[in-house]
Amino acid sequence: MCKAILKMYRDNIVKYVILLLLFNCEYVVKSQNIVHITNYNKNEYNGGNQNWDITLDRKGNVYIANNNGLLAFDGAKWELLKLPVNTIIRSVASDNNRIYTGSFEEFGYWEVDSTREWKYISLIPLLGNIKLHNDEFWKIVKHKDCIYFQSFGTILAYNYKTIKQIKIPNSILFLLKSNDRLFVQQVNSGLYELIDQDLIFVPGSKIFQDTEIKSITSLNGNEILIGTSSKGIYKYDGNSFSEWKNEASEDIKESKINNGIRLNEKIVFGTILKGIYVFNLKGKLLNHITSNTSLQNNTILALQGDETGNLWVGMDKGIDYISFNSPIDIYENKEMNSGTVYGACLFKKELYLGTNQGVYIYSLNDDGKFENKHLLKNSQGQVWFIKNIDNKLYCGLNDGTYLIEDHQLKLVSNISGGYNLKKITWQEKEYLIQSTYSSVVLYNHNKDVWTKNHTMKGLIAPCRYLEVDFMGNIWLGHSIKGLYMIQPSKNIDSALIVKQIGSNEGLLENTNKVFKIDNRIVIPDENQLYRWDDLTNKLIPYNELNKQLEEFKSSNSIVANPNNRYWFIKKNEIGMFEVLFGKAKLLYRLIPQMYGLNLVENYENIVSLNDSLNLICLDNGFAILNIYLMNQLKEVNKPPTIKDVLFWTRKGKTNKFDYRNESKTLIPNKYNNVSISFTSKESVGQRKFYQYKLVGIDNTWSDWSYSSEVSYTRLPFGNYTFLVQTVNSKGIKTQPAKFVFRIKPPWFLSLYAYLLYISILVASAFYLRYYIKRRFIRQQIILLEKEQEKIRVQKEKANQEIIRLANEKLQAEISHSNSQLANNTISLIKKNELLIEIKEQLEKLKKDLGYRIPNKYYDNIYLLIEQNITSEHDWVMFEKLFDQAHENFFKRLKTEYPDLTPSDLRLCAYLRLNLSSKEIAPLINITTRGVEERRYRLRKRLNLLSDQNLTDFILGF
Repeated sequence: MCKAILKMYRDNIVKYVILLLLFNCEYVVKSQNIVHITNYNKNEYNGGNQNWDITLDRKGNVYIANNNGLLAFDGAKWELLKLPVNTIIRSVASDNNRIYTGSFEEFGYWEVDSTREWKYISLIPLLGNIKLHNDEFWKIVKHKDCIYFQSFGTILAYNYKTIKQIKIPNSILFLLKSNDRLFVQQVNSGLYELIDQDLIFVPGSKIFQDTEIKSITSLNGNEILIGTSSKGIYKYDGNSFSEWKNEASEDIKESKINNGIRLNEKIVFGTILKGIYVFNLKGKLLNHITSNTSLQNNTILALQGDETGNLWVGMDKGIDYISFNSPIDIYENKEMNSGTVYGACLFKKELYLGTNQGVYIYSLNDDGKFENKHLLKNSQGQVWFIKNIDNKLYCGLNDGTYLIEDHQLKLVSNISGGYNLKKITWQEKEYLIQSTYSSVVLYNHNKDVWTKNHTMKGLIAPCRYLEVDFMGNIWLGHSIKGLYMIQPSKNIDSALIVKQIGSNEGLLENTNKVFKIDNRIVIPDENQLYRWDDLTNKLIPYNELNKQLEEFKSSNSIVANPNNRYWFIKKNEIGMFEVLFGKAKLLYRLIPQMYGLNLVENYENIVSLNDSLNLICLDNGFAILNIYLMNQLKEVNKPPTIKDVLFWTRKGKTNKFDYRNESKTLIPNKYNNVSISFTSKESVGQRKFYQYKLVGIDNTWSDWSYSSEVSYTRLPFGNYTFLVQTVNSKGIKTQPAKFVFRIKPPWFLSLYAYLLYISILVASAFYLRYYIKRRFIRQQIILLEKEQEKIRVQKEKANQEIIRLANEKLQAEISHSNSQLANNTISLIKKNELLIEIKEQLEKLKKDLGYRIPNKYYDNIYLLIEQNITSEHDWVMFEKLFDQAHENFFKRLKTEYPDLTPSDLRLCAYLRLNLSSKEIAPLINITTRGVEERRYRLRKRLNLLSDQNLTDFILGF
């Protein structure tokens, strides 16, 4: 194992030395003057087709005079500003914070007001007595302390307070500036220079009377170049004019120059018919950019450079941004369309492309450009790979595998669908191993070429991915069934062990890709990389590498390059890493969409042509990435700018909070939805891609996106930090821009609410303490009351018992009294009845015996009887007993009826005893009739009604 590793690194070092040598010889391709063009059509900038003039402000924002108004672009968003008169804007210029524009009989400036909205101020009111006559202002030039507005009939000088009209001899063309000098051509005449607001004729310029001067640019020192519409380019050294001849002189005359600028060490001319010509200062043509090289239109109306040395182009149809010295050279125009590219190889100064249409061959010119494409004979159809092995060129087609020699195909294997071809060492013997539609094929080395030897038995197909680990195990990725590890037989003609590697090892379903990094088998899924652990024979996460790769751990494709370099390809991002002894270092980063590159989905491939050039296979051609040029790019690391922050409520109410004046913006809770827009001022015209995250919500950075606006809704209260970063032209991430804000808690979770809650809690605690204490006291009182009630009940029961006993005693006494009264009354009645009978017998005896009974004795006996019948003692005894039985009866009766006599009271007492008249008569010693008479008188005294019963009344009283 150790010998194998040492051998691998020895071989890598040898390869690296060879490549360095090749880099210094003619084999190395030198690419230069590569441009990348970003197109903006009218649907994107929302304006008219024609774009007449371009300017930039100090912040890098772009302003373009368009048919429909003034276009403003900050690198992220286009905005169309319309004049109040709604006319075509022909010219535009920037000065401080003002953007000046010229139109038909209208000129003025735009500026941003306190609400950050654009406002237009017309300068027409300052004209005074100056009259305009169908004047359309085509040029605006700042010179010294004035802004000059030029139409074909006048030049107006504005000194920020007043406007002065420059006297001109006749109709003029365009006001042009070069080397801090102003020039203008008179129609059908020569050139004039504006000096101290006077036009001075330039001697010798009559040569331009039959053409139109369209541009004046500085050259070297005081030299200037003059571009004309039909006579080409002239040089003026301050004394004389001479034609500036170069390799494109005649062609540019036919193209009709329309404008021109100096751009660092370049001179750029825009034409009416043939696009843009770019020269160096010595007149060498560097680029000819036309619609065949991705320019939208060949009629150039305006040119404007930016601080990065790149170029804005306004055309008769659309707007383009041209990046010079681009590290990406794209070959996908209509003339060079090669179809979908799957593989490539630079072989003997020719580029061979394996595509879905066949094998294309390009020659390499002295400038490092690929040209003269032609299709290799008989190669039509799908080509899966093309590779240099032992200085022989092999390719895999639908119908087999071929050797390419002298632009001819020679069949090596007729097994269809040669996906891959790798060199391996088995049992100290070298083989080529290949995955195909139907099997795995082995090739032997025979007389300097590789020939088919045999196919392995016991394997499933088709298998596109193939790798062999240092233990000799073959790893195959089946197109449908997933990943397999095969232990081959001794003579490598069959499989001894076939082990499927899938979800049981933690992989996602149908994972079928396998790669080799730093001599280790590596398997990607959507989230991370796995490696095979040879000690445990298990698939485990490759944590050491995943940590170093960061976001590239989720790469879906890995392409090996020489010198231990690997391209890691993931969605919207490509990274080149150097991986050696388990250490990974990011060398380059590329956002394909930044250059409009569309890699072949699921067949992503980047081929190293040499130590500097890498060919990126695209679904509609290919692109050359020049690492050398990427390293030469000026490293600008400006962080993006957060432009606007808009918060809104659930009901859609919006509010722009001024986040610039505070370190942390405090947001009311109801505004818990936010939209944040941002931009980048580095190469404003080049499409930017952004990553962002909201700390407090997002755990990871977003994928790279062209969108310059992001929204978050229904944010919970708390602290947030929004971060956004972009990537510069060198593929280096910028420092992130930061916006910190805090969404306040809802009112019921605010500080005052918490103070209220604390107050309520404290009050509740006091109240609870008071309540518990009061409850305890109340419980004690209740217990005491219950005890008292118990005592009271017991006492009441005792009293009731006493009362009962007393009542019983009283009742007994009353019963006894009633009994005595009844007995006494009965005795009295019987006694009286007896005495009355004795009296009656005595009276009868007296009557019968007469004098025989002496009167003295008769009277004494009669009196004695009479006294006993009406004995007062008997009544007193009766009354006593009656009062005991009937409490205060006589008192109540006397109180209620004071007219009652003692006889009435006595009668009432006898009635109370429910005695009949017959029973009462003996008691009062009268007849029954007398009793009835007394009863009648008693009724009168008691005021009883006729229907009231006397006895019932007395009983109820």
